Amino acid sequence: MSTPMTQEGSTDKNFQGTNYQQQEYVTKRTFGQKAKRHCARFWWLHLIIFCLVFLTVALLVVYVGMPKIAQHQVDDSHLEFREAFFLNPTPESVEVTQKAVLHNPSTFTPTLDPFAADLFLVTAGTYASVSMLTLPMPGIHAKKATNASIDNQVIKINNVDALGDYAVAVMNNENITTALVGRTKLHLGKLPTQKIKFNSTSTYKTLNSLKGFNTTDVLINPLADAGTPNLSGNAFIPNPSLMTIEMGNVSLTLSVPIKNVDTIVGNATILNFKLVPGDNKLPMFGIIDNTKVLPALVGGKVNMTIIGQNATYNGQHLTYYEKALRSNVLVLEMNVQQILADSTAAARAASNSTSTAT
Repeated sequence: MSTPMTQEGSTDKNFQGTNYQQQEYVTKRTFGQKAKRHCARFWWLHLIIFCLVFLTVALLVVYVGMPKIAQHQVDDSHLEFREAFFLNPTPESVEVTQKAVLHNPSTFTPTLDPFAADLFLVTAGTYASVSMLTLPMPGIHAKKATNASIDNQVIKINNVDALGDYAVAVMNNENITTALVGRTKLHLGKLPTQKIKFNSTSTYKTLNSLKGFNTTDVLINPLADAGTPNLSGNAFIPNPSLMTIEMGNVSLTLSVPIKNVDTIVGNATILNFKLVPGDNKLPMFGIIDNTKVLPALVGGKVNMTIIGQNATYNGQHLTYYEKALRSNVLVLEMNVQQILADSTAAARAASNSTSTAT
């Protein structure tokens, strides 16, 4: 009876040992298996997280990144002036035509809405404190080079002093810089409309102090009645800029050094003064006091100082142009002896012509 019991106990022990060994050698799951099982169970949660992250990034790009990108693209563009016309001036306004091209270096071709742009003079990188004019800029589809012109717009003067400073800069410098500043909306495909600031500077040639100014065909009529014009000729004025400027009737003072003091000896007038690009030959007439000029001659010549004084258009003074005219002092050597000889010859020829006709 004891022997079977012993065998039965031995069998139980072996069975327990076998279970122990089986539990000890069960294969553990790898990290990859666990991750795969996790994704299989919670794929929907990961999809939601991915969509939220993607949506957040997209919104940041569209509503934070795009405005900065759009502004950067506008800042990289620049405006090139090719022609400018300032016509029909009044004390309060001027008719402006501006031929300009907007250069866009970007591969994007956005569209800018029409907008009002303030025009500022820029001196040594500093903008004037106030704008002189506000120009109506057209809508622009900004390709590599896009027309950005305005034509025959009557523009109200924002500040006469600012426009006068601009006219002085145009008169006395070889080149000047101006800036157009405004705000508009930018459109690019299906993307949301962006509000941007337009601030573009341009540098262009100006009148360079009228260097090369001269007079031609100058004659003096000694028989003219007192107070009537006795001086005639042509003013030669080079214009190296691309600007056409209409000033109306312009008057100038003429002075010569008498005992080392500049003394006014007469005046000259140019009617319908209009400068166009290139060389200009404008008729002039005036009154000169020969009795003051003759004592100032040295070798038959005299250095005459010519300064613009008044600019009137339709009977109205244009103070902004007068400021520019008075800022520029021209000194011209006049061969008075030759002028008198030419005048005598011209008078004799006119007399002979009259006698022949009679």
